[in-house]
Amino acid sequence: MKILSIETTTNFGSVAFLEDGLIKREVFFESDDIAGEIVDKLDVIGNNFDYVVVSIGPGSWTGIRIGISFAKGLVCGDINKIYCVSIFDSLFYSIKDIKVKSICLVPSKKEEFYYSEFKGEFDYEKNFKINKIGAEKLIPLVKTNKYFLIGPGVLNLKEFINIERIKTIKFLWYPRASMNGFVAYEKIRRNIKSLPPEPIYEK
Repeated sequence: MKILSIETTTNFGSVAFLEDGLIKREVFFESDDIAGEIVDKLDVIGNNFDYVVVSIGPGSWTGIRIGISFAKGLVCGDINKIYCVSIFDSLFYSIKDIKVKSICLVPSKKEEFYYSEFKGEFDYEKNFKINKIGAEKLIPLVKTNKYFLIGPGVLNLKEFINIERIKTIKFLWYPRASMNGFVAYEKIRRNIKSLPPEPIYEK
């Protein structure tokens, strides 16, 4: 199975090519010109695929829409070739073998965050529940130090607490196209239906 995976939910984007569950190539970029970067990276990665995997968020309003639009264009209207995952699928998949309690944070608006909780077991058939929480409720929870914190919202906590004192996994602050591809590959193998190609973000 050949998978082209696109990650555009933050300014730290990536494009990856996987074959039979193995990474063949992955390239990264940090840019506000997400569309231009994807075009450039596809020249490196190529476009020979069975599925296009794309993250539907939550995250950057613009980035998510660009990623989905590119996916739809690449499959030339064959929606069955698009497989969608959430940022929580991707980041929690990354720690599934560690089996630690974790909270993934994604900035929403002002002092609010999207968050989801990982309790140590990764269930491919269940989607992680997406919640909203304000900083005033989140900070006391963080200070209990019972959870590892991951996701792009961790850096936003600097406005409220010293993040050097919290449990976190820095290399998991941002999602990667390869991880999106891995979790999609495992779900496709299990005949699990894709999430709809619609953005998860604040209406």
